[in-house]
Amino acid sequence: MASMMVDRSNPTRAGNRVDWSDPQLQKLLSKIEDWDLDNRDNFPREEVQVQIGWSAGGGRTAVLVWKRDKVMVLEASFPIPTAEYVRVDRFYGDGMRSVWGVVVEGRAGRRAEDCSNGVSIYWLHEC
Repeated sequence: MASMMVDRSNPTRAGNRVDWSDPQLQKLLSKIEDWDLDNRDNFPREEVQVQIGWSAGGGRTAVLVWKRDKVMVLEASFPIPTAEYVRVDRFYGDGMRSVWGVVVEGRAGRRAEDCSNGVSIYWLHEC
């Protein structure tokens, strides 16, 4: 019962109201509208084999460019449909570790080398 008591010495602050039409806020937001966060350089790139679908027959080479917790980001030069299940095979010495994920988003790469090589970026959540 004690765990359900509310600590009154540290009340939650009331939410802040935002006037989205305020000219100062609009000026600030206009400065960042072209920003595109791309963290692919912060993770060691790793070549992986990707099997698309539950009954995939053969794997295709892709690059794992970011992984944390239950999220993976892949670079691939082939299309992977959104909501598709994908098996990602990572190689370690003489062994292999497979992880299943589902594609939650994909888009064409925006870097110059992505565009020239037909690279797309895919976000997967591990199953």
